[in-house]
This record gives sequence, structure tokens and C-alpha cells, in this order.
Amino acid sequence: MGNVHIYKQHYASQTGDMTTALGGESSDKITTPTFVFMKNYDLVRAVAQVSNVVSTHIISLKMYEATATGGGGSTSLTHAQASDDYTSAASTTLDILEAQTRGEDLTSGYGYVGAILSTNDPDGTEVASLHLECGRARYKQSSMPSMTA
Repeated sequence: MGNVHIYKQHYASQTGDMTTALGGESSDKITTPTFVFMKNYDLVRAVAQVSNVVSTHIISLKMYEATATGGGGSTSLTHAQASDDYTSAASTTLDILEAQTRGEDLTSGYGYVGAILSTNDPDGTEVASLHLECGRARYKQSSMPSMTA
């Protein structure tokens, strides 16, 4: 990895998803619209922010590996840092969930990483957003190639 001269040369954000009714989404979840390609980055971090979480309801952030940018052949990553769960203890609360995976955590044949944020609340009350951030660029160059190819 080269010297960091500009933050965006070594860390890049990937468009995520947002909802005003997480439990009201199909299957009570939202997914990153694209899975990022790990070829040029060593680390992918998923960040989710949720609010209006009703007491006792659980929000889960899980990272997935896939064989294509659209999430084809995806399967959940099982190492300890690849998921984060939050159980609300108040009537309405706000929390940030974080998970990460490194290139060496991927199974052979899987080169793409995405994330899914889900809830066990079928009422659709949670406000949530989810995005990916790629980090620790593997090559020093003025502009990094696309995160999806």
C-alpha cells in the first residue's frame, strides 16, 4: 500500500440503501445495491445507522461474499467481525452497527462483498441506512479503478 496523500485514494464509499420502514421491506431487510470487488482493496466495512427501534426488537447487520457484483451466489461470512447485532432496550432508540471483512477472509472463488441489514420487527417502524466503505487500497495510483470491477 502506498502513502496516503488524499483520503479518497485509499478509502472509497459505495452507494448503499436507505428505508423509512425497515420491517416493511420485503423479507424485512435492505441490501447494498452492489457488491464491491475486493481486487483493489484489502478491507470492506459495512456501516448501518438505525433509529426508531422499538424495545426488544433486534437489528442485524451481516456481510456476504459473492461471485458477482449483483450478489450472485452470495453466502454469509461467518468470522466474528462480519456481523453486528443490536437489541433495543428503550421505546425508541438510535444506534450504529458496524461489520468488516478482509480479502483473506473470502472463500476461494468469491471476490465480491456486500451487506444486508435486517430486523425481526414486522411492523416496519425502523428508519435505517446502510453503506459500504472500501479501505486500504492495494496499489498506489492517483485514482483507483471502479469498486465493482
